[in-house]
Amino acid sequence: MGSITRTFSRTIVMLLVCALTVASAPVAEAKPLTPGTVHARILKRGLGNWVGVDLLNGTAVVGRIVSLDDQSFGLQLHNDPEVTTILYGDVVDLHTGISKGGFWAITAAGIGGMIVVAVVGFNAVHKNEQMPTLPGQPTQPVFP
Repeated sequence: MGSITRTFSRTIVMLLVCALTVASAPVAEAKPLTPGTVHARILKRGLGNWVGVDLLNGTAVVGRIVSLDDQSFGLQLHNDPEVTTILYGDVVDLHTGISKGGFWAITAAGIGGMIVVAVVGFNAVHKNEQMPTLPGQPTQPVFP
């Protein structure tokens, strides 16, 4: 029972150290978007994919890209039958979801964390090769 408690506490400590290390990493300030950058990112995302857009007037819309043009693109918003046309110059921020690199980084971190937990657990269990023994037969009757 003690080895399970030690393994659990070591795992929690490792997770806390990892969380504090990741949380303290500096985050770079995003560059402002130009119409050319927005156009390139929308083209890269492609027709039929979902995208979130923050506009100059303060509104945020999320929809599926249904048309592309040189000056604008069309979004099909959820539960709206009409296509909303958005000019590339009106876009302040663009949310396209997690990148492939980010996805693989999160996956690698999860697999690495599982390997660390398995190694710590294996070492904790096999640190004491002698397993506890059960007590022998009682000398007195259990119930009088």
